[in-house]
Amino acid sequence: MAKAKKGKAATKAKQAPAEDAPIGKRLQFDRATWAAIDLMRREQMKDLQELTEEAFRDLLKKYGRTADTREAFRLSAKKAK
Repeated sequence: MAKAKKGKAATKAKQAPAEDAPIGKRLQFDRATWAAIDLMRREQMKDLQELTEEAFRDLLKKYGRTADTREAFRLSAKKAK
């Protein structure tokens, strides 16, 4: 019986991603929403990544959350007072 080879792919799969490594997810939009997003993207001369980052920052701010650890501590301390 032949032994399975452990290559770089097997080793990489076990390693945790770097903390600052980007995370990718695939999103799906209905056609009307995509048309509105695409039009706004072209009007503002931004790429989809820039619009997405802005939208998620605004969403986190709306709910009193932040992606920045220092800012999270600051908000937490402010709420405790």
